[in-house]
Amino acid sequence: MDSKELEKVVEACKKGSRKARAKLYKVYAPVLLGICLRYAKDKSEAEDILHESFIKIYTKIHQTGKGSFEAWMKMIVKNEALQFLRKQVSLNKRQDRYEKDTVGEDEQEENISMKDISTNKILEMIQELPSGYRLIFNLYVFEDKSHKEIAEIMEISEGTSKSQFFRAKKLLQKQINVYRNQGLK
Repeated sequence: MDSKELEKVVEACKKGSRKARAKLYKVYAPVLLGICLRYAKDKSEAEDILHESFIKIYTKIHQTGKGSFEAWMKMIVKNEALQFLRKQVSLNKRQDRYEKDTVGEDEQEENISMKDISTNKILEMIQELPSGYRLIFNLYVFEDKSHKEIAEIMEISEGTSKSQFFRAKKLLQKQINVYRNQGLK
């Protein structure tokens, strides 16, 4: 969709056109679903986040500025995914209370090489991480947030953010090693 057509579709959406909303969804849902999949544990959860995101996009479409409309939608999707996961982490926190721990001195950082593994397989492995690990991993790796920023977003300590990230990396490394040892490349 070129910029003039997008502008017409957005204006029609602002006027409440169902046809325009359907077109916007059809064009952008695949791209936005990809973002949701990074945060969700499975496709069903990602689709839930996507639908909530589109509801927010449709209701807030009057607030779009002069910047990129696609970037604005992506920001909404990321925020919806974070909100969704924050709720899950909050529920988990009530059930088993986060450990207040830090990365120990014996827990050395290890680089994970994923060059020979497909993007889909890596995404699948990330989705298999426990929700708290997955959220912190995504914020740190894909959103380029510091552990201090993650701690503020998640309402946890900076040490907990670091240790959860470390554990997420360890789990991913283990999954990668199993995958490679099985020769399923």
